[in-house]
Amino acid sequence: MKKIEAVILPSKLKTVRAELARQGIRSALTLTEVQHADARKISLSPEQETGEFLEDRLKVELFVGDRQAPKAMEVMIECAKGPANGTDGQVALLKVSEALQILPALPNH
Repeated sequence: MKKIEAVILPSKLKTVRAELARQGIRSALTLTEVQHADARKISLSPEQETGEFLEDRLKVELFVGDRQAPKAMEVMIECAKGPANGTDGQVALLKVSEALQILPALPNH
């Protein structure tokens, strides 16, 4: 099993969902609002605020089987590409040795 984490533009979320579904990947997505900084634009000078370089992004997390991982990675890599100004997102592929899914309790009858 693999976990994929991607930092994307919020406007790419619909594309991610649609393309994952088209590829037959039905994994639940976890979304977190994050601030992303392009390291090439950040000055190391303490006099300058780095806050002006932060951009709103979404961190998308999903778990997939080993066979689905390459297709899911392709989708995420394509969707993590930012606008032409070079502020691209990030994608990570992590090996998962164990995962538990917590389901709601069934009602007693």
